[in-house]
Amino acid sequence: MGAPLRFSLRIYGILIEKGRLLMTRSTFLGREFVNFPGGGVELGEAPMAALKREFQEETGLAVKPRRLLYASEGYHRSTQVPMQIVSVYWLVGRGRGKLRAAGNGEDVLSLFWTRLGRIPKREMFPADVEFVRRLPRLLKLK
Repeated sequence: MGAPLRFSLRIYGILIEKGRLLMTRSTFLGREFVNFPGGGVELGEAPMAALKREFQEETGLAVKPRRLLYASEGYHRSTQVPMQIVSVYWLVGRGRGKLRAAGNGEDVLSLFWTRLGRIPKREMFPADVEFVRRLPRLLKLK
């Protein structure tokens, strides 16, 4: 299979409260998966604007970006469509809004809190697993 002709920059917010991380259970093209609140940066959109927009659309919460945690190091190809994916993860703080545990009524089916050691990696895409494997070390760099 040749190189993909499309490219997608994804940005995600990592919200940690009481030692737990906020995660989403979502669906895309008939596949259910787990990841962090966030999504695609649209053409002409600033990454920080995309982070805030996607997080609020998926969770109902406004967020305050705190610091960059990680950006993809490996080559990741979408398992659903022919494109390359680069993912960026930001530590965020909670802003205004009310958390919608039942998701957004569209692609996000539900939200849930989990501890670092209990993240369901088997239900995640490879780029997210790359990040999760490094997360314990990244959080100690405060």
